[in-house]
Amino acid sequence: MSPKGKQQPRRKAPISLISLGLMAVVLITMIILVSVPRSNLVKNSPVVAIVDSQGNVPNLSLHHTLDAAGYNVAYIRYGDELPLGRYVIVVGIGDEALAVVNEYKNYESVDGFVLICPALNEDYMEGISSEAPDCDIAIFAGRNDVQNVSEMDAPRVIYERMSGDDTLFGTPVKRGGLFSSKVYFNNAQNRMLSLSCFRINDPQKLLFSPLFQNELAGYLSVTYIDDNVKDISFGSINAWFVFCWLSFALAVISILLYLSNMGLSVTGNDPKKAPISKWVFGLIGGISIAVTIGIIATSFDSKLAGAMPLIQVLLPEIFMLCLFIINFSWITTKDGKFVPSKKTQIPALFLASVTGLYALLMTLLVGDIKVYAIRDAGIASGILTLLFIVDAMFATGLIYASRKSSVAGQGAKNMFGNRLILGLMFIPCVVALLYGLIPGNTATFYAGLSGLAALGLPYLAVIPLVRHTDRSLIPGVLHGFVFMLVLAAVL
Repeated sequence: MSPKGKQQPRRKAPISLISLGLMAVVLITMIILVSVPRSNLVKNSPVVAIVDSQGNVPNLSLHHTLDAAGYNVAYIRYGDELPLGRYVIVVGIGDEALAVVNEYKNYESVDGFVLICPALNEDYMEGISSEAPDCDIAIFAGRNDVQNVSEMDAPRVIYERMSGDDTLFGTPVKRGGLFSSKVYFNNAQNRMLSLSCFRINDPQKLLFSPLFQNELAGYLSVTYIDDNVKDISFGSINAWFVFCWLSFALAVISILLYLSNMGLSVTGNDPKKAPISKWVFGLIGGISIAVTIGIIATSFDSKLAGAMPLIQVLLPEIFMLCLFIINFSWITTKDGKFVPSKKTQIPALFLASVTGLYALLMTLLVGDIKVYAIRDAGIASGILTLLFIVDAMFATGLIYASRKSSVAGQGAKNMFGNRLILGLMFIPCVVALLYGLIPGNTATFYAGLSGLAALGLPYLAVIPLVRHTDRSLIPGVLHGFVFMLVLAAVL
């Protein structure tokens, strides 16, 4: 109490302390979410064996979802022995999904099959009907609205042939809420077809959907209810996803709160923009146009289509190499030389560390950092490390060149100081996204999405450090680290 008997107003907690507390809560939450899926494995549970997955799969979320349904998860290659367990449900993915049925149908431990976006192969269809094999088979695929038989996708055709049902005139059951799937069952209740409300032809992309994971868990818990060692917990499944996305949102808010207590850097937030040279327009614009033409050409050449995702994710490095060469004189010249303020070193290190941890944990939660494009893990790790070093060097040099140009009074330069240059770099991935919306070009769409992530996510991660500190090396290393995570998650 004050001398006059009045209570003094309480001091409000400074924004910096609030942001630090929020960062601690978010990091602890993410670490718990990463740890939970592998902490509840039960040896006596039935096993879901995913065979020969050729692309990235959401390991953590899939483990958690199936664990909540009472199942352990195992990944095997085609032809390998099935994992030990009381009962095994075998999951086939993509083009070779039907082959999985023929490979494992005679195993006594196999209780059923799940086929995700299977392709039709007449050799594998031989011997499969509503009675053989004598176990349940479920097919999950993307939406396929048809008016006649010629428009039917492979999953519909496969289901009709193995069940004897007519899906064209049959009445499906809707399962789910707002984004419900169309589900068909045969009379014997041992064959099922579920078509998502979204048009997804890539099985890996379907696996990433929380809606699909919920539906798969529900199907397994109902179909194999006698095998389960525990009841399914949809609350646990949904809570995990909710806390994931909530932690992502709070992570962004915590960084913004921390930045609100920092001043802007003169060298990182220069309103004056350096003129764009003809070399920048020629190289960046020319490469963008060439890749854009290549995107269209992928529609006519399957080999180019397979290489397009790799081209898209490596394209930012080609752009940065060009800019690094063009800006090399600014990196080495004594003009505009400046000494970074010591006051910004610790905040920059702290913010870069927190941002890097956020990026790592988010990637683990929603993706898979195992590189599938390169079979040898050692070679894959070496390539990722090399690209990390190269990207960090390019980013550091470009940030430094832009700062020196600003100090010299000539304005901010390159992609870290002029958004027009960054816009030129986005042209190929944006064109791929738009062109991929044409039916039948979903691979192009996902290639564009990968390129967008490889270019945009590292930039978004470091631009707060560029604008609020005088440092170049710290944001440069962070740029390389986030780029490496994107590559590991995409390839």
